[in-house]
Amino acid sequence: MSDGDSFTVTCPCCGALLTIDGTSRVVSDHQPPPDQHEKTSFEARLKTLDEEKRAAEEKFKESIRSEKGKKDILEKKFKDLFEKAKEGPQGPFKRDIDLD
Repeated sequence: MSDGDSFTVTCPCCGALLTIDGTSRVVSDHQPPPDQHEKTSFEARLKTLDEEKRAAEEKFKESIRSEKGKKDILEKKFKDLFEKAKEGPQGPFKRDIDLD
């Protein structure tokens, strides 16, 4: 191929066809990539949005239930630890200097 020839290259990012002039090394022609988006109907999109909304509501309700249950669990743990603290220390208190 000589420098005066033009050649066509496909863009690796978008798939567009670029015609490049070999002499001036600039893009002389551009053809946009074919439309790859899937066409959906309005009703199908509404159905998808309703399903997404329902799933979001379920996640929210589940988070509410877990937060309500968390309070009971934390109270139980606190009572258990409080009872252990009433019994007294488990052993002699160790200072940082004792660990050396």
